[in-house]
Formats: sequence, C-alpha cells, structure tokens
Amino acid sequence: MAVLVAGTPAANAAEAQAPDVRYAHSATGDLGTLEVGLSSDSAITGIRAHLVSAATQQEVAVVEHDAFDLVSGTADNGVWRTKQPVDLPDLGSYTVRIEATDADGDHSVDDSAGTLAYYVAAVFEDVRPDRTEIDTDHRQVRIDGTLKGRWPATRELKPLADHRVDLDVDNWTENTVRTDAQGRFSGTVTVNDAVPVQAVYRHDNANPFVLYGESASTPIGIRQVATRWTFETPAEARTIDYGEQVTVTATLERETPQGWVPFEGQSGGVLYEASSGTHWASVGYFTTGADGKAATFTHTPWETGTFRVASHSDDPFIASASANSAEITVLRASVFTSFSATRTQDGGVRVEGAMDFPDGWTPGDIPVHIQYSRDGKRWKDLLTTRADWSGEGHAFSADIADAKRGYFRAHFDKTDSFRAATSEVVRVGR
Repeated sequence: MAVLVAGTPAANAAEAQAPDVRYAHSATGDLGTLEVGLSSDSAITGIRAHLVSAATQQEVAVVEHDAFDLVSGTADNGVWRTKQPVDLPDLGSYTVRIEATDADGDHSVDDSAGTLAYYVAAVFEDVRPDRTEIDTDHRQVRIDGTLKGRWPATRELKPLADHRVDLDVDNWTENTVRTDAQGRFSGTVTVNDAVPVQAVYRHDNANPFVLYGESASTPIGIRQVATRWTFETPAEARTIDYGEQVTVTATLERETPQGWVPFEGQSGGVLYEASSGTHWASVGYFTTGADGKAATFTHTPWETGTFRVASHSDDPFIASASANSAEITVLRASVFTSFSATRTQDGGVRVEGAMDFPDGWTPGDIPVHIQYSRDGKRWKDLLTTRADWSGEGHAFSADIADAKRGYFRAHFDKTDSFRAATSEVVRVGR
C-alpha cells in the first residue's frame, strides 16, 4: 500500500517578517546625524529616510541607503547612522519616515519612526569662577566664560552672541547675563553657603533653535571666621563650700587680620558639667554684647566640675566655639558632734565620738584618725578607726592600751568632696 501526502510550500515555510523600525532620531551629542534602529529575519539591504518639517509638514530631504553605516549590532539587528550629518536648509524639528527592505525582499514603511532634532547645541567653554573659597566678608563670586553653539550640519562651534546665560548657585539662578559678540559673558553671584556654581543656557523664545546646555559645576568652599572664648570669672581653679555661689563671665572674640576682637550678636549657652561626667545643668542663655561678653550668670554648683560656654551661629561662615573654665572644687561640710577620751581601769584610754555631714551627702567610707599630743601642740596618729551609722549619727570608738597622759582628739582628712574636720581636744591624766 502506498500513501501520498500532499501540501503547499507556504504550509511548510515560516511566514515572512518585514523589517521592524525600532526608532529613528538624532544621535546623542551629534544632533545632525540620523540614527536608526532596525531588525528583521534577514539582513537589511535598503534604508531610505524621508525628513518632514514639523513646522510646514513638507518633505525637505531624502536620505538614501548608501549614506548610512552599520555602527553596532548585525545587519539583521543593528543600529545605523548617517556617515555625515544631514544638510538641511532650516533649523527645527523633523519627523522621520523610514522605508526598509531586507535580503528576502520584505519591505516596510514607518511614517513616524521618530524625530530629528535639528538644533544648535549650546556648549560652554572656559567657565571659571574667580575664587573657589569665600568668607563672611567676601561672598561675591564672579563667573566668566564663553557660550558657543554646535551647528548640526557641520558640527562647527560658533560663538552665540547676545544670548542669555543664567548663573546658578546650588541649582538656583542668582543672576542672568548676556553674551557679547564673541559669546563671552561675565557676572557676579552671591554665595552664602558651601555650594556649587555653574553657567546654564535655558530655552529662550528669542533663540528657539538653541538647546539647553550647562557648564561643569564648581564647588565653592567656605573659610569660616575663627572664634574663641575666654573666661573672666572664674579665671582660676577655686575651692568653695557646698552652697556657695559662683559668678560666671566670659568673652567671645573673632579673628581678624588685625587680631582678635570682641564678637557681638552671637548666641549660646552656659552649662555646669560635673567632673565625674554623670551630671550637667543649664546655667543660662545669652547673646553677646558689643564688648563680646556673654551675660553674667550666678550659679550654685552641686559638686566639683567646670563651666562650659558655647556659641553656635546659623551663619555657616561663623565657626562654633566652646571652652571650659578652670575646675571648681566643691567641698561639703564635715563636723564632729561629740568626742570623749576617758582613762580605763587597766590603764588604757577609751575614745568615743560621732560625726555629722550636714550638707546631705555622706562619704562611703569614714576613716577617723585618733591623734595624741603631750603638749597639745604637736600631734601624731595613734590609730585609725571607722565611723558607722548608729541610727542617730555616725559613731566611732576605740581603745588605746597603755596610753600616756596627755591630749587626745579625732581627725577626718579632706577628700575630693568633703572638707577636713577635727574634734575638740580632751586632756587625760593618770
């Protein structure tokens, strides 16, 4: 048995694919050069571009296949560009109509494949500020440069005369100037912070065929005014009793070419900082006067520490300044509320007493030195005992064997936080 299967060539062949026009537009950075993206199932063998004026809707030029080169990709999927910029009679926008043919003979037409932006590209040359650092007394920056245009047909750079140029500070226009016959411009801007400056050409109805352009931006730095604080009071280290007040006065100065001078109108505050680093307190706020002085403050320190004065300006040209005073040592009171020394039957001496710390704090350890003198003038330590809380006070006692007759007393040495204290003197005979 024989079976015959019949069919048509079209049923066994892939359907033909016409060329696909992906886009058509001006090449980046080269506005007069036409770039076309094409793909197909076989190599592109023919390209024809029709350029139609957007203003008049009239066709003004036809670019044939031999004017194009394949610049990337492959013949069946690549990017084509004109070998030279197209030469058109007028600047403006042109709709691009593309006809494309591939090696299989397939043909396609895209009546609106893209746009040729046949404009002059604004180009800045030699744009430079006259300074890259400013200070509080010199905030003006002059910017000089030249504005040129790159013509699409020839790529030639020509000066753009009598064109507006914006001088931008931190992307905001601060001044607008015009170019001279050679395209040169110059203008001054005020800079109030560490920000970039640059020249920018923006669309101008008077010159509608010149596209946007900008120069490289130049960062402008700030040279801050140096400031410093000096304390008038307290000018030196001091030791005070707990509860005693201290007056604080400080002067702010700024550096000038003539030296340090008082700095008026600067705001800040004064803190008292414990030397232990665990506490601080606000003493007050101020604005310096014509003499540079902060307000005079009176403060009662609660423990040993320093005053810290600081100023800060919202003006970025003014440097912040701070300083600490000499240390203020705060000592709390220590007192003996009682002391006795009596002869015992075995010939020794029994001493007893109590201490008080009236300012509210108590040392963690209270060593009490029992001292002896034969004449009540020259003293030596006999022993050291400890005062402990008795429920009513900090009591201590000690027994001295074979004690001679003479004078006895108790003594508490000064610490970082407490003053020294000495009890009354008791004479003990035989």
